[in-house]
Amino acid sequence: MLAVTALACSSAWCAIAPAGLLSPLTAQSQSVAYPLSAVNVSSSTGSSRAPALAVMGNSVHIAWEEGSRVYHRALIGGLWYAGRSVATGEQPSIVVDPWGVAHLVLVNEFAANYEIYYCRWNGSAWSLPRNVSNTSGVSSAPNIALAPDGMLHVVWADNTPGYSIIYHGYWNGTYWLNEPVPHATGGAPAVAISSGGVLHVVWQDRDRTDAPYEVYHSQLADGVWSLPENLSDTADAPSAIANLATDKDDRTHVTWQERVGTRNTIYYTYGWVGYWSIPERISDEGADAFVPSETVGPGAAVYVGWDESTQAVYRQRDGEHGAWSRPSTVQQNPSGVTDLVLAMDSQGQFHAVWSNRITADNWDVYYQRLSSRLVLPVLLKGP
Repeated sequence: MLAVTALACSSAWCAIAPAGLLSPLTAQSQSVAYPLSAVNVSSSTGSSRAPALAVMGNSVHIAWEEGSRVYHRALIGGLWYAGRSVATGEQPSIVVDPWGVAHLVLVNEFAANYEIYYCRWNGSAWSLPRNVSNTSGVSSAPNIALAPDGMLHVVWADNTPGYSIIYHGYWNGTYWLNEPVPHATGGAPAVAISSGGVLHVVWQDRDRTDAPYEVYHSQLADGVWSLPENLSDTADAPSAIANLATDKDDRTHVTWQERVGTRNTIYYTYGWVGYWSIPERISDEGADAFVPSETVGPGAAVYVGWDESTQAVYRQRDGEHGAWSRPSTVQQNPSGVTDLVLAMDSQGQFHAVWSNRITADNWDVYYQRLSSRLVLPVLLKGP
């Protein structure tokens, strides 16, 4: 049992922050020296894939799947902690709270059923997994977010009713509670929470079995879910693997992968319930682009990255009406690059992780802090 220090605080963080980690990691944290070149975080003979990334103050946390287990490594105050196993499982998602406590969810099979489990890192060790989903169906694709009030929220896909639906769970300080998101059928959900505490969820679903996937959005505000909205709305092209982020003005930015002709492209929209910008292609016309990741920086700057088989790239846009920058390369590798994830910390530092192919059967997870300066825009042509 972890010792918890008593603290006069209305935040849910106080119920979960272990002793020794009750000094918030704010933007005033001391400046640290981040590595300027890519660092092999996993450095294993096993294949390391599906990295997850969370940053807060001078704390960087990376999780990934390797074999049948999920691993974790942290960079805190410029010093790397040794990588270690968290639990048996796959598909990790991670966040860090202002007290430096890392919160991780993963998928694991137990008693012939796949469930979502939660673990907490106290600065030196991980807690035992706790069942979050606790359903009779297969639970998969978890994504975790931290609300401004400190409450943890998780979304996942679950086929308990006989078809895939989206579930939402939250930690009330004592238990994990969950329920289906109303009218949300489909899979591959992602979650983000605005500074005002509004919870946003995107996912992929089909209008009918022979129709292509579309990207949908719903939000939870003041205890009420909005009706799902179709953001991609392309009846002749599959749209999938959506991601999202919210900015300081509570706008929601959504990206997804869309099949156009023989290639996959990255599309982007922003807005709020009832109003969304016209989706625009932000990957190059000749590129085959996969699995977008996005983050929001100081002001209203938006950063979107994706994989292009042998390289990982990103673009950025400064403000609601700014033009998109030229693509910047995070990593190039003729053998293969995938699983790019971007994050921005409270000090405006821009971070990335990805999987790099080392040999035919081995991938390693890499981390690097990137420059967050705005580069010159380029006009995009085409749909």
